Amino acid sequence: RIKAIESPNKDDDTQWLTYWVVYGVFSIAEFFSDIFLSWFPFYYMIKCAFLLWCMAPSPSNGAEFLYHRIIRPLFLKHEAQLDSVVRDLKDKA
Repeated sequence: RIKAIESPNKDDDTQWLTYWVVYGVFSIAEFFSDIFLSWFPFYYMIKCAFLLWCMAPSPSNGAEFLYHRIIRPLFLKHEAQLDSVVRDLKDKA
């Protein structure tokens, strides 16, 4: 999905691709931290508000902000390594 966002052909699906990338990263992080975070009061309400912020149909929604500030720089920094891992997995399959 990140490759589709970074492609030069920009369609109207960029907002939702960005949301799903952010949601995927959030889901992975939550998988490892949910057992601890669920003990905090109002955790599920905060989580719901966070996800609503990420999909808000505004120019300053959370998915765009998080993608451009955190996920995209990390991806671009490690893109060659990720492509190598994917290529190796394809060869093994």
